[in-house]
Amino acid sequence: MASLDKRLSSTRREVEERRSARPIDQLERAVSQLKPIRPFTESIAGEEISFVQRVKTADRSLLELAEEVDVSGLAAALDPLGALAGETSLPVLLTDMIVDPYQLYECRLAGAGGVVLIAAAFDGDDGRLEDLYGVASSVDLDVIVEVADEDEIEWVLEVLDPDSFLVRNRDSEESGVVDFERTYSLLEEVPAGKVVLSQGGVREREQVTQLERAGVDAVILGPWAAAGDLAETLRHLRGEAR
Repeated sequence: MASLDKRLSSTRREVEERRSARPIDQLERAVSQLKPIRPFTESIAGEEISFVQRVKTADRSLLELAEEVDVSGLAAALDPLGALAGETSLPVLLTDMIVDPYQLYECRLAGAGGVVLIAAAFDGDDGRLEDLYGVASSVDLDVIVEVADEDEIEWVLEVLDPDSFLVRNRDSEESGVVDFERTYSLLEEVPAGKVVLSQGGVREREQVTQLERAGVDAVILGPWAAAGDLAETLRHLRGEAR
């Protein structure tokens, strides 16, 4: 997986290319005509832990199955997002890295109900983080802030005090090692009452149970779950008898 700096650089370049083809004022006008959208996190703030499925394409059969087995939401990149929103009633979370307000208008037009802002991408820049958070809120997008350590949690709480957090179970993008003990330690720093999503390495019922006890509201499952028997995978993770 590319380093954070490389992802930031490539994302900024791609955004500028799209901006040159379609100015942001066109997007702003189009978004202003949209009706309010259901907040993404509204679907996962229940009494039991929820499951969000990452998808790569607008596969109609998969989307229908996701609704049938009570998946709470979908997570997808911008490319398939528009097609997804037209094929399902499930709320969709944008998985692309956000670096520019332009992307927020894009994903709102594509039908997303929420976005993830990665705290590490702002390198302590309060102003940029606040600006993007404000724009997202102004276009009815739920904002979930991804945090990787205690310092980031403290900083984000001071700057934004957001309602929702994402904690990845992998210790870094470079190694990709799943470390749930690290996750549990971070969760202790998140104030009660916040919506918390967990992503990475969750494949067993015991892991789900422990995450739920630690305060996690939803788990984002990777494409591997959709590539197999999604219904059986969810029964296993929910601890349901066959």
